[in-house]
Parts: sequence; structure tokens; C-alpha cells
Amino acid sequence: MPLSEQPPREDGTPQEPRIHDAEILHEQNHRNTHDAGNGGRSTYSVRFVQFRQSSFGAAPSEGCLAPAITFGLFLGCLVQLGILAAIGFVVFWCVGAVVGTLLQVRRTLNRQPTNPWLWRIANWLVCLMLVSWLAEGRS
Repeated sequence: MPLSEQPPREDGTPQEPRIHDAEILHEQNHRNTHDAGNGGRSTYSVRFVQFRQSSFGAAPSEGCLAPAITFGLFLGCLVQLGILAAIGFVVFWCVGAVVGTLLQVRRTLNRQPTNPWLWRIANWLVCLMLVSWLAEGRS
């Protein structure tokens, strides 16, 4: 079945075809001797992107696992190291989350497979190491 066709609805009536937005990557002008009427032809390099297949947040099967782990680590820092360390963990985590999201968007736009769990786990580990290193000098 071509991409533009949809299966029929439950009542048997056909659905309208899917609409894809085309992104023009670059335009190339070529002179064609056979096409003297309009002086040449333009060819386009087109890429079709379906963003609903990309997931930037938690997938439905994950639920709220990542925020729950982050909150648990925050509470662990709060109990073990104090309020300033917990606030530091949140600040470091926010910076890491912004950087990780930008990296994931860049990889998605370059059509590379993304796995948000890699940078989440790395973010948690780096934040915990920074907080524990900064908090070990406290009295």
C-alpha cells in the first residue's frame, strides 16, 4: 500500500490521503537543450519528514519513570547532603537536560537514531558526582 493511501474507515468510506510536508533542501538550476521554451528546468532535492514518529519526551510505555528517578535523586541529595546540595543537583540537572534535549533534537534532524536514556543516565551521574564533590568540603 503506498504511503498516501489510508485504510477505509469502519463504515467502509475511504479516508482522505495523508498529507506530507516537503522540505526543500537545495535548488539546482540545470540548462536543458531540449527545453528551450522556458530556458531550463529546476530540480529540487526533497526530504519528507514525519515528526509524529519521533519522540522528544517520554514514550507512552515509560510513563513518568524519568521524572520519578530525578525526584528520587533530589530527595536523596536532600536527606544525605542537605538543602544546598539538593538545590545544586536541580540546577546541574536543568543545565544537563537542556544540553541533552538540544543534542537529541540535532540527532533527530540529522536522521540519526536517538536514545534519550543515554543522556539522562549520564546527566544523573554527572550531577551526583558534582554535588557530592562540592558537598564533601562542608563541615
